[in-house]
Amino acid sequence: MTATTPLWSLEGRWVVLTGAAGAVGQEAAAAFTAAGALVLGVDRNGDTLADMAAAGLLADRLAGDLCCEDVKDAVAAHCDADVLVNNVGAGDARALADTDDELIDRMLAVNLKTAAGLCRRIAPGMARRGRGKIINLSSVLALHPVPTVPAYAAAKAALIGFTRSVALEYAPLGVQANVLAPGYLAGPKNADYFASEAGKSLKRRFMPDGEVGPVHALNGPLIFLASSMSDHVTGHVLVVDGGYSIW
Repeated sequence: MTATTPLWSLEGRWVVLTGAAGAVGQEAAAAFTAAGALVLGVDRNGDTLADMAAAGLLADRLAGDLCCEDVKDAVAAHCDADVLVNNVGAGDARALADTDDELIDRMLAVNLKTAAGLCRRIAPGMARRGRGKIINLSSVLALHPVPTVPAYAAAKAALIGFTRSVALEYAPLGVQANVLAPGYLAGPKNADYFASEAGKSLKRRFMPDGEVGPVHALNGPLIFLASSMSDHVTGHVLVVDGGYSIW
């Protein structure tokens, strides 16, 4: 980086972005590409990845299920990642009485083990090159849970503890590891809920400005954590929730 290069620039850096075909992933891919990054998009939805590549939002793509070990191996072998964004996740709302071991295992597999597996494969290479950024997406519900999400909240909280430990181990090697914890966001998956009376009530009661965040609300925080702007930030949990967790 030269003296005239903006701190937010990702020019020429490879960003491995999982969950790239989802609403957050597509916005993130566009933001990273605009900042000069080469984005490797990873997702089970190969058709959407192809469309994103055709639109210039991805430098390369890899379709597969990250719960499979061979897919994790393929991602790690694909490029020398400068930035790893673990954006794959899944939720499930059930009361405690209905939260069985199978659900807990599934929440841990998707929300913790996919990220842990890629970190284990990719972080050593970052350390050898003397720089790297790891961004693991948790949730504000890991810190401020609501009823009926014990398995999801536990898995996302575990991801925070995992990331902070990685941050300590890799700080002397030039690698920063941080957590982005989004709150409620608008988007296709949540549209019906926030159009319902229950969703409207939540916005009135818990959102200081009366609205949930747009999906692109994560773009700025992601660029911050991926770029040289955050070279002295590690082991941090950056909450982006519009003030939801103030209550």
